[in-house]
Amino acid sequence: MPMIELAVKAGKDATPEELEKFKELVLRDPQVTPNGLSGRIAQAHLLAFLYKDGELIATGAVKCNPEHQAHVAEDSGIPLPQAEYLGEIGYLHTADEHRRRGYGDRVLASLISSGKDMELFATIQLKNDPSQRLLARHGFIRTGKSWPSNQVDDDVNLYIRQVPGAKK
Repeated sequence: MPMIELAVKAGKDATPEELEKFKELVLRDPQVTPNGLSGRIAQAHLLAFLYKDGELIATGAVKCNPEHQAHVAEDSGIPLPQAEYLGEIGYLHTADEHRRRGYGDRVLASLISSGKDMELFATIQLKNDPSQRLLARHGFIRTGKSWPSNQVDDDVNLYIRQVPGAKK
């Protein structure tokens, strides 16, 4: 039986080796910008590492980028006050050979539970159906207006996850 280990920690608490492995796996996604990636990973509020038999096979993060958060709010027309939103879910990546086995669900659930009482948001391209379904399974709702992607010929949508029972 395979040994599965899931660890969630602040970016600042990850070892250099963990950060490098995280970066290597995330960079398999051609839409991830490599410039400045190491710094963005290290500054993340939370990083999730899912290992199978000692190999890192899935990652995720709650990213901390107030400037980007302000741009997303402006582009979508939806306020994302930093006092309410812990950050953006991102860098959700599962190695190709391990997809469709629920590992992404496990990583996202661990980030949500570790984020406790803060709301989260994510940005997903319109054509990325698998990520949209993943977010929906975990309580994220598409909201606001779409805007053109800077990376591919597609539109981007905002998804938010409010804390259950939060008053708005």
